[in-house]
Amino acid sequence: MNFEDKIINIFSSHNKFIGDDCAYIKETKQLISTDSIIENTHFNLNKFSPNQIAHRLFVSNYSDIQSSGGIPQYALFNISFPKNKNKVALSISKQLRKISKNNKVDIIGGDTTSSENIYLSLTLISKKIDKSKILTRSKAKLNDEIYLFKNIGFSKLGFLNIFANFKLSTVIKKKSQKQFLSPVFYKYYDLFNSLPISSSIDISDGLYKSLKELSHKSKKKFIIDNLFDVNPSLYRYFKNNDKYENLILTSGEEYVPLFTIKKNIINKRISSLFKNKGIELIKIGKVSKGKGVKLNISNSKKINYFDHFNKNYLKL
Repeated sequence: MNFEDKIINIFSSHNKFIGDDCAYIKETKQLISTDSIIENTHFNLNKFSPNQIAHRLFVSNYSDIQSSGGIPQYALFNISFPKNKNKVALSISKQLRKISKNNKVDIIGGDTTSSENIYLSLTLISKKIDKSKILTRSKAKLNDEIYLFKNIGFSKLGFLNIFANFKLSTVIKKKSQKQFLSPVFYKYYDLFNSLPISSSIDISDGLYKSLKELSHKSKKKFIIDNLFDVNPSLYRYFKNNDKYENLILTSGEEYVPLFTIKKNIINKRISSLFKNKGIELIKIGKVSKGKGVKLNISNSKKINYFDHFNKNYLKL
């Protein structure tokens, strides 16, 4: 158990409100998600524009609500900043208001304080949703198929290119930096609400950690036998299974869902509905009896998974 999990466990043990990606208030039937981003930890002002900072803050929370089956409606925004960065703070706030308005989310309150660096926190509150319709991490069923959105991996490459001088071709560099600085924002809650999805999780902390979490909560074995179709362009680019597989399994801050669903539900019609939203679904495995995650990969010992307190993420 890492340090982050230890802190979470202090509050989550025997807590009826804390859920998976979100908390749930049964009295109001609403999901609640909160996230924070901090200058020089999640962003720096030399690389990120105010719009990109606001976009990242909004998408990270929006993705949590969606992956739980909800529709975001209200927000609380907190911002702390030093006096010499008040113009940047004002610009970030304006951009967040614009993004929220464009996505029909009303910012209904928050707080401002002074600090040494810029600190941002956003809390999103969903529209009403019955508890029975919430997507959790614990209900994956035997013989379910495991799905993911296509083309994850660019986010970590962008991070490595910008902050660790990882060399990339011009085309891959452009795609990777764009995904890291301004993550693609998918809206899929309407399709999720219409499908019999058994379990779901937002993979902002990477695919491997998310697979382990779904397996643990559902008490099932997750067998992964298709990573090559997740990002074909990067598979061709690397020509190295170890690096490609490690990248796909550990790329964080992608903000797409990993989910399980009954076999043969995802047909051509369903796939085309997702494609109309710019989303291509990829089946990466199946759910079986047992526990843990079985990876059909070259070297499982080299997985440098995402960890807020571990610099292994800088490796590939």
